[in-house]
Amino acid sequence: MADQIRSATEGGDPTSDPKGFRRALGTFPTGVTIVTAPGVDGPAGVTANSFASVSLDPPLVLWSIGHTSRSHSKFQQSATFAINILADDQVGVSQVFAGGSADKFSLVDWHTGRTGAPLIDNALAYFDCVCEARHEGGDHTIMIGRVVDFGRAEGSPLAFSQGRYGVTLDHPEAAKARDHKSEEYGLDDLPFLSLIAKAHYKEDADLEEQRSAAGCTPVGSKILAGLYGSAPLTADELARRMYLDRREVVDSLNEFVADGHVESCDSGRFALTESGKQRRRRMIEYVSRYQDEQLASISRSDLGVATRVLQAFLAGPGRGSS
Repeated sequence: MADQIRSATEGGDPTSDPKGFRRALGTFPTGVTIVTAPGVDGPAGVTANSFASVSLDPPLVLWSIGHTSRSHSKFQQSATFAINILADDQVGVSQVFAGGSADKFSLVDWHTGRTGAPLIDNALAYFDCVCEARHEGGDHTIMIGRVVDFGRAEGSPLAFSQGRYGVTLDHPEAAKARDHKSEEYGLDDLPFLSLIAKAHYKEDADLEEQRSAAGCTPVGSKILAGLYGSAPLTADELARRMYLDRREVVDSLNEFVADGHVESCDSGRFALTESGKQRRRRMIEYVSRYQDEQLASISRSDLGVATRVLQAFLAGPGRGSS
């Protein structure tokens, strides 16, 4: 049972508050997929998190595309499509297909699948499909595909929730069994990565309370951080720099502009106003106090060792290095 009682911070009729409705939908974490299709004038590709399995026998999957998407007509006309599930080191690939580049496929490595649909190189998994049916659902077209070929690689998926990219980690509760054995084995036997994950969960939960009290969403907090001390940036630049969904960035920027915390500059760029800078400075001051409180009982020498260990870990070879 959860120890914390949560109260809704927004809600009501989704037709009168579509942005709030979308934020509520965004609390459900998903993976990130690139859906592709062949075309006479070149392939089409879009990011989608609406992917779902439908049936094992026959093997069916579905996804949906908005009517306003520039690629909608291509997917309507194509008899095949492929769903590419991205790995956690493919944020850049996701951002290419979420952006406005006219020739997205020139910016990523890919090859042609069995049905003729493009398959993204190094994707965690793919499902090459023949389109089985299309159904209209509000402002989207739901596409059901029969999988004729699939592939899976070892690795971890790229995750997406509340407008932010993420990675999957074991939940801290999963380590309780090991914690209960601490008398037998000692805390020193807890895996290093498990401790890092637990520290991250603790810090993120504590800071989320402060963000909520300040009326700032996780995406909004990252936008303030991205613009603070920076030259003016476009929404695309902010999304890439802070690993955020562009649509969520645009919504937050519009709200910040309306509230006077962000100003629109030339060439579609944005910058913090003085009130926006003050808001960011208050968050920095809070984080500084929080850090001092959490680390007060730890000696400077121990902190120095921990810092050097983490710096060495972060600078170490990435996944797949020999």
